[in-house]
Amino acid sequence: ISYHYFKQWYQRRVRGVLNIYFCCSPSAHTHTPPLKMLNPTLKMQLGLNDEQVREFKDAFDIFDEDVSGTVSTSELASVMRTLGQDIDEKEVQVMISEVDSDGSGEIDFSEFCTLMARQMEKADPEFEYKKAFKIFDKRGDGFIDAAELKHVMTNIGEDMSDNEIERMIKEADADGDMKLNYDEFLNIMLAK
Repeated sequence: ISYHYFKQWYQRRVRGVLNIYFCCSPSAHTHTPPLKMLNPTLKMQLGLNDEQVREFKDAFDIFDEDVSGTVSTSELASVMRTLGQDIDEKEVQVMISEVDSDGSGEIDFSEFCTLMARQMEKADPEFEYKKAFKIFDKRGDGFIDAAELKHVMTNIGEDMSDNEIERMIKEADADGDMKLNYDEFLNIMLAK
């Protein structure tokens, strides 16, 4: 392998780590085939898709310099400094302690995914709205209809008639399909 080829490969990998950690758009490099890298229940709880898990696995492998299957404070701090981040081991230790469920002082891949998912949440200003939309969208079809809205309103103690529910939907329903998509829902949430 030539030095030039290795340098290009390494730069793509570093960009991938930067993209993952700082929640930019995913890198264009190829990934390993899908593996059972993450417990499906945790994957669902974190709201991750297969591509994100693969990206996180690629990053984890870079951070895990000694190939121990865990990332230590010093490994994470070292790689972050290499990537131009002004961070000390104490700051990294705090980050690790927030997700270190077994108290080992190191994070395994599942804990790393939890850390990365939290970083993504922090970077997404609409995260809370998306979470709320999912609560209303019981069928998971990308829309909130009258039945779903009534169900949630009833569960939070708001006893509303079918007419009141219908009026709420009509008021926000920009495209007239009698259901709310995410953008219509967001307009309601952001209205002052």
